[in-house]
Amino acid sequence: MEKRKKILFLGASITQGKISSSYVKILKERLGTKRYKYFNHGIAGYEAYNVLLKLEKAIGLNPDLVVLLVGTNDVMSSLDTNLARITRKLKHIPHEPTLYDYSNDITEIIRKLNQIKNVKIAIASLPVIGENLSSPENQTIAKYNNELKMLAQKEGIAYLPVYEKQKDFLIQKINGEGADCTDTTKRSFRALFQHFILFKSLDSISRDNGFLLLTDGIHQNSIGAGFIADEVENYIKIFFK
Repeated sequence: MEKRKKILFLGASITQGKISSSYVKILKERLGTKRYKYFNHGIAGYEAYNVLLKLEKAIGLNPDLVVLLVGTNDVMSSLDTNLARITRKLKHIPHEPTLYDYSNDITEIIRKLNQIKNVKIAIASLPVIGENLSSPENQTIAKYNNELKMLAQKEGIAYLPVYEKQKDFLIQKINGEGADCTDTTKRSFRALFQHFILFKSLDSISRDNGFLLLTDGIHQNSIGAGFIADEVENYIKIFFK
């Protein structure tokens, strides 16, 4: 019997899939478990630096493929000085939330993962934040994704264009002029309450908030998560022919 391939997912809440529809779960449903083993190491609230500090256990799994999707929290911290101050203290992050430091952390993550024998690494571009493509959040996301694309080319790893596919969808559907990402903390806590206490579906919460891809302005509904799953699935099928 062929040994199952091990796929490791690294990231934050979008990868963890609790308050966000789980793209990892979607992949498991699509691809099954006969050929693949899935390891979800997404932790809510993580920034790139936190992922870097927790790589030892991940590397110990000796995965065949690593999918990295982290940076939404880095972007949010870079745009909010109060949030940056709080997250640096709570998450013990030693540097400012800048694109330069994010790039350095991602580079170090990639280079450490590349120590795994015969591993393949795919880095996903960061999904949209809110659905107004001209917002400061999405302007910043675009800059971070440009950096990720350059890093992927430089380090010889795959780049999965999640943001680009979501952007095209929003332009097609609403001309890229959807709801902004506002009151994210309040919206996120309300979504948590509605989902886990009132048992309301994430897609229903998404509709109530006026989003096409997101639940609370940051996390994914089933359509948003589906875009991520699509890109990962396409790469898996190429890598594991």
